[in-house]
Amino acid sequence: MPISASRATIGRDVNILLVDDDPGAIQLMGRILADVGKIRFATNGKDALRLACATVPDLILLDAEMPGMSGFELLTTLQAEPSLTDVPVIFITSHSEAGFEVSALDMGAADFITKPLRSSRVLARVRTQLRVKHMADELRRSATTDALTGVSNRRQFDVSLEREWSRARRSGEPMSLLMIDVDHFKLYNDLYGHPKGDICLRGVTQALVSACKRPADLVARYGGEEFVILLPETPRHGAQHMAQHVLDAVAAFGIFHADSQTTHHVSVSVGIGCFDDASACSATEADALCANDLVEAADKALYSAKHAGRARAKLRDIADYS
Repeated sequence: MPISASRATIGRDVNILLVDDDPGAIQLMGRILADVGKIRFATNGKDALRLACATVPDLILLDAEMPGMSGFELLTTLQAEPSLTDVPVIFITSHSEAGFEVSALDMGAADFITKPLRSSRVLARVRTQLRVKHMADELRRSATTDALTGVSNRRQFDVSLEREWSRARRSGEPMSLLMIDVDHFKLYNDLYGHPKGDICLRGVTQALVSACKRPADLVARYGGEEFVILLPETPRHGAQHMAQHVLDAVAAFGIFHADSQTTHHVSVSVGIGCFDDASACSATEADALCANDLVEAADKALYSAKHAGRARAKLRDIADYS
């Protein structure tokens, strides 16, 4: 339940979760932090866990001593949730013993504030943890994001591919992959120069992102002028539909290419790799497949699309490669 929402002074919106069984303490912390960001609160561990999982907070202020699930027990539960492991937790307690503080920090708490609460102390420590969290998020983002285009980089794609492949094999859901190459991009760079080439790649990226409507779909730069779109829970007909969206979206951008040997604007070729119920794999063959087989299928399909004249999509079943 929000108490206050405003833009954080550190330059971005932040979400803070207050967890305390004392309504008075929550009201006090809410007033102190009213100008820092959006505040939500819970009076017990169960509700706190539900709120944290529903919308991952940037920071949690947690009362160490609550009936039912204690603050220490809640911290352990929070750390077991993959989406919450990077959320800093500040313990709030009336205990000032060194041993208590050491125990909290040893368990993974980011900081420790003793009662009675002082506005200056709470604000200073909260802002410090938010700055640290922001820097850590930026480091993680830069490690998984392509600097030129802003979408996922090859490293992030590889991780996501393995995760989605494992999930698809467990659930029996279909999975597809689009491999996309900008047609005659070397000719574009030779004619207009590399700075214009970078602008072109950004435009193509915007087109690819605009073609993806589901949060689960992942657009990544594979390398150079090659991109991939990972499509979980997508059979071949859905992947073909998405490939046409990609072709249309890039064409609609209308990036002029005077030296293109295919059309007068920048175009792309699309290879579709798919693994679904229509794949001609025996159970034994399917068990032997890996995520890289899907990449190989998409890559061979891309080669077919380029060989057929570019600016089109071709499909290759994973069984054709395996």
